[in-house]
This record gives sequence, C-alpha cells and structure tokens, in this order.
Amino acid sequence: MDKRLYDIVEYIMNIADPDDLEVIRAAFEKRMSDKRSAPVLGLNPAKLAALSTDSINVQLEDSKKFVSKMASDFAANIIRQNAPELNEEQVQELLADFMPESAGGGRRQPQTQTKGMGSSLPPGMIIQMVQQFVEYSEGAMSAGEQVQLEEEVPGWKDRYWHSFPGQVQKLISLYLNGDIDKQRFEAHVYEVLGL
Repeated sequence: MDKRLYDIVEYIMNIADPDDLEVIRAAFEKRMSDKRSAPVLGLNPAKLAALSTDSINVQLEDSKKFVSKMASDFAANIIRQNAPELNEEQVQELLADFMPESAGGGRRQPQTQTKGMGSSLPPGMIIQMVQQFVEYSEGAMSAGEQVQLEEEVPGWKDRYWHSFPGQVQKLISLYLNGDIDKQRFEAHVYEVLGL
C-alpha cells in the first residue's frame, strides 16, 4: 500500500474531527462527480452516441442503396433476357414502371423531396410534421422551436410541404384559409394517411 494512502486513511480514521470529515466528504463527492461527467476515452458520452447513430444511419442508407441497386440490376437483366429486341432506353422505361424508386428507375421523386423525406415517410411522422407546419403557419410555434427545427432540418417549411401527399397539402390549405374547421381537418388528414 502506498504510504500516502496509508497516511490519508490513518488521518480519516483516527485524527480528523467532524468538521475535517465534512470537508473530506465534500471533496470526495466532488471528485466522484467530476469523474462521472468526464469524457470517456476523450469523447463526451452524448457525442459518442450521436457519432454512433450517424454511423449506423450511413450504413443503413448504404445498405438500402445497395439492395435497391441489386434488385434494379436483377430486374433489368430479366427484362433484357425476355425481351432482347428492346433497346436500353425501353428497358429503363419498363424498369421505371415496375420499380419507380429503384436506383435504375427513371421516375424519381421531385428534387424538393430530400433524403429522408417523401411519400415513404411513416404516417405518424407525417402527422407530427403537419402539426408543426400548422402551428408555425398559425403563429403558435415558439421562436425556440422554430430555431431548433431550422437547425435540425434547414429549410424545413419547404421540405415539409413538398413531402406531404397532395391531399394533405390541400387539407392544410383549406384549414389555414378557414374553409374547414380543425376537427374536420384532423379527421380528414388521419383518413388520408390511413390512420
């Protein structure tokens, strides 16, 4: 055992009065608190979690693209084998009809539908986006929430709008113009989204 450690234990056990022990206890708690909040391996735990999430998302996106490209290539080869008289442009047109969202498909979502947004969004997410869009449009959204949304999704108002299905866009316009009440608006949005 280190001599200094022995001296510290000896002091705490046999010499320190209650006031000294209180100072030692406070110092010990401070030291333990500092260790708990210290970065792990040079990284803040929150930052480490964010980096891990980003890495997983990138890997998932890459896997999705790979599977989509593989399926598209497979379908294109089947078309070529069964219809050798078709030129490449015709093959791509057929492919676009059967697999519009594949890597080889010609009919893609409009450019305003950016990565992570579009008709493939889950209905629950669309509902949340509609609520945020309507709150902002009615002036009911706090400035803090507006800033946070803009930081998380730059140009979020346009991106949200272009990611809504056409019927939902019409319902939002009707509601904001006062042509339908809130209850009918919400009921119709849920109906359009199949909820």
